[in-house]
Amino acid sequence: MQCMRSLFSTERIALCIVALLTVGQASYSTADARPVSKKQAKGSDDTFGRPLSAVELRQLYNGRTWLWENGGGYMDPSGRFGAIIDSWNGRMSMADGEWTANDRGRLCFRGSWRSQTGKTHSESCFTHYAWGDVIYQRKEPNGSWYVFKHSPTAESDEFNMIVPGNRIAVPISSKRPAQASGRRKRK
Repeated sequence: MQCMRSLFSTERIALCIVALLTVGQASYSTADARPVSKKQAKGSDDTFGRPLSAVELRQLYNGRTWLWENGGGYMDPSGRFGAIIDSWNGRMSMADGEWTANDRGRLCFRGSWRSQTGKTHSESCFTHYAWGDVIYQRKEPNGSWYVFKHSPTAESDEFNMIVPGNRIAVPISSKRPAQASGRRKRK
C-alpha cells in the first residue's frame, strides 16, 4: 500500500508538471485573444485550481470600477451596481442594479439598462479560478478561459482595468436590494 501511495504521488507530480508547462505555453492576456482551455485553466480535476471565494471576489471588486473599452461598471460596497456604455452609434446606455459574489468563484451583475430606445433587464456573470497566484476568468456561460491576473501582474492583465473608486458618471441608486427587486415594505 505504501508503494502505491508513492507511485500515486509521483504520477500526480508528473501530471502537475505537464499541466504547468501546458498552461505556461497557453497563458495570455485578453489583448492576446488566445483562449486558455478549461482543462488548462482549471485542470481535469480540482487539484489544478480552485474557485475564488466570495471574500476574495469582494476584495477584488468592492468599491471599484471595471473599465471597459466603451464604458465601465462600478461595484458599490452596498451591493449596488451601476454602469455606463457608449454604444457604436454614439448613444449612451446606463445600468442600475446589484452585484453578487459566491464561493464558487462567480461574480454577477444584474439590473436594468436604460437608453434612448427603452429599458431592458440583463445579467452578466464571470467565473474566477486561482492556481497559486494566477487568476483565470471566463464569461458565463460559454466564454473562453483566460489569464485575468498573472503572477507577477502583467501590464496587459484585465485585472489592471479594475480601479479604485467610482470612475463612471452614473450615480448609484441608494435602493436596498429588497426594494430593487420589486418587493415593497409593509406598513
